Amino acid sequence: MRQSRKNAFLWVIAIGTLTLALPLWSADDLPDSVRYPVLLVWVALMGWLFYATLRCRTAADIKAIHVRGMAKRRRLAWEDIQDIRAELNPASAVQSGAANVLVHAYGRDGSKVLLPFVDDLHVNVERELELLVGAWEELRGDDWAPDPQAAFLIDRRDDRQAAFMMGFAAVMLAFIPLTVLMLLPLFVDLPEWLASVLTPFLVMGVGAPLIFVLTATASYRSRRSSSNSG
Repeated sequence: MRQSRKNAFLWVIAIGTLTLALPLWSADDLPDSVRYPVLLVWVALMGWLFYATLRCRTAADIKAIHVRGMAKRRRLAWEDIQDIRAELNPASAVQSGAANVLVHAYGRDGSKVLLPFVDDLHVNVERELELLVGAWEELRGDDWAPDPQAAFLIDRRDDRQAAFMMGFAAVMLAFIPLTVLMLLPLFVDLPEWLASVLTPFLVMGVGAPLIFVLTATASYRSRRSSSNSG
């Protein structure tokens, strides 16, 4: 499986490099002093991503779960873990080839830690999750109890994430109506003040972010209110 990931990453890097290099070399007015540095920076970045991604891993021993991410390592002692969950990956809706299900561990500080390669592309998530949860319940100690402050922080993080997704979904649903509004002055004789309002900048540059903010804020407040009343 590791070799297949390596080959896939190499193909992505090669195709990406060609996609960047062809326009660079076909632009006659672009000097070599710009062309070569851009290509070198790209290759260096892709090389780092390739190296860092292959080093990502999730391991567990009798004391903790060890997570090596692209930028840092995390050690999650069993007694500090508050939950281990399999969750849907929102990025899979817009990113081809992305995992549909990811597994996260939640720390005592409310942090949400992705467990690299514990997903439905690389493992049987149901089986791996059962093993991890079983090990956690056995090794966290007989006196383990949920941390109320951690539970509050985790719930608040979940509410923020859900609110963000609601805002994003609202913008996607509003895209066609906003486009119709933006094009309306081209086909309908509108009052001058209304035509000046329905400009691309105001409709898309202001309207779309405003829809996102209002929807996300309303969703977050609604979820927090439900959590507090519960």
